[in-house]
Amino acid sequence: MTTAQPTRTPGLRPTEAPRFDHLLHCVPDVAAAVREYTAAGLPAHTNPVHEGFQNGAWRLDDRYVEILTVVDRAAYAPSPFGRATAGWQPRIDALVAAGGGPLNFAVHVTDTAATAERLRRAGHRVDLHDFSFQEGRVTFREAMLTDDDTPPWAPFFITCRIDPALRREHEASGRINRGAFDLAGFLVETPDPRGAAAWLGTLIGVPLDAGGTVVPLDGGAVHFTAGPADRITTLLLTGDRPPRTEIAGLRVRGVADV
Repeated sequence: MTTAQPTRTPGLRPTEAPRFDHLLHCVPDVAAAVREYTAAGLPAHTNPVHEGFQNGAWRLDDRYVEILTVVDRAAYAPSPFGRATAGWQPRIDALVAAGGGPLNFAVHVTDTAATAERLRRAGHRVDLHDFSFQEGRVTFREAMLTDDDTPPWAPFFITCRIDPALRREHEASGRINRGAFDLAGFLVETPDPRGAAAWLGTLIGVPLDAGGTVVPLDGGAVHFTAGPADRITTLLLTGDRPPRTEIAGLRVRGVADV
């Protein structure tokens, strides 16, 4: 894995405005996982199956944890999402077979194409994918790293546009509901936490904290700790007495427990 030292790119944060968007949690059964999230005090919902894929979410605001699975591989593989995530499929399959676990996360930026161009100038390989739903009321573009040495937890980048009227409908539906807790961030276990934090900080343009193992990404800080897993392991919450539990291979803890 690349361990370049973190650098401040002049004007990057105001230009790209990187912030945490969502985390992908792969599970064998979306409805069952949603019930566990809700029972833990993280109100979640389930969406219908679409093109062989089903998801749900604990949606806090514009940020969310996506709870997902593939229910029909034959329908999913040729779909836009299936084609875009074909390289992730072996990891998704392994996580689901193990009972579930977090895959990776998305960083929202102002212009995904501009971010992709910056990353390419830095020597990364990047694929761009465009998606449209609900007759164009929701559109988004994702930039995905395709470097051979990309760590399995590495982020992808997203720019999303949603029709304002549809956003109001979502707010009125009650599905945007963080409950009593908020997301402080998440924990990545990796053999080289300082090197991994430096790599991520350089990638997204967010300088590390003073300790060198936290990338303070707006909306969800990324914490690194030493261990062999090389994957995201834990959601970190704020609030009064956050739950201490595990949901389909994803641990949930208060950020003060880190």
